[in-house]
Amino acid sequence: GLGDVYKRQDRNYYTDGLSSAQFAFSLICINRGRTMFSQKHFKLFGCLGLVIIGVFLAPNFGVAQNVFTHVHLRVPDTVEAGNWYHAVFGGELREIGPGAAIRYHNGFVGTMDNEGGALPSTGGVFNHIGIGVADVRAAVETARKMGATIEEEPRQGVTAQTIAFIVDPWGIRFELLEDPQYPGINHVHMMTTEPDEMRNWFLDVFGGQDIPERGKGNFHTILYGNVWVHISRSEEPTAPSRYRTADHIGFRVASLDEFTVLLEASGYEAYLRRPNPPGSDLIFLEGVGGIHVEVSEAR
Repeated sequence: GLGDVYKRQDRNYYTDGLSSAQFAFSLICINRGRTMFSQKHFKLFGCLGLVIIGVFLAPNFGVAQNVFTHVHLRVPDTVEAGNWYHAVFGGELREIGPGAAIRYHNGFVGTMDNEGGALPSTGGVFNHIGIGVADVRAAVETARKMGATIEEEPRQGVTAQTIAFIVDPWGIRFELLEDPQYPGINHVHMMTTEPDEMRNWFLDVFGGQDIPERGKGNFHTILYGNVWVHISRSEEPTAPSRYRTADHIGFRVASLDEFTVLLEASGYEAYLRRPNPPGSDLIFLEGVGGIHVEVSEAR
């Protein structure tokens, strides 16, 4: 029913960008739809009208949804690592935050100082980063020449025709994929003894689209715009990601205050809130399984 539509959209933040007047106008249009169409057509046209009006009238519709923004990796030399990632993965080499970063259309892979040492990503809850490339075999050969450990040579994958696994010189695991639909940052992959709990937590706190067909029964798959969060079962407990080489992931939300309410309702809370120039705050939290997350506010 209509109440279910609103409930789903509230959970996924689709209506957060509408003013009261805009939302009321949406309801008026839907109500008029009842008189113009038969009952069987109402649900289709009513929902369609709400979505269209939300898109075109809401001034901040594009930022009202939670957006995956980045990953941050701990390395001994951010300049050296930035150049390495650029040579192997492509993207635009830039300075973002505390170090060099590779910017893609759907986020960035950033670097930060490892503060004298950081444990490898393997063994942590944040296991690896998936990067969509045009030619996996060519990227593997470039990585090999530049000192990477080739963990798995190119082969067929679950979500892409060709994949490979490498470990960079600083102990960070990457999956390379030929996935034309999701280039750039393809996914981040979590490992936990409680994958269902982690999937539910991500959906409850960050929204997203739960699309189990992608994982084909092998792991959970949640889509945030055009970046995936994959969650696999680990037979052994995994360590929190904070201070490991694969340190944290990032999201942007419409309101940190509203997000904080959701976060605390899930049983977790931010351990730090600080200004995020220019003009907005950000928070850091350790969520279910010890996943380290940075959350900024859209402005």
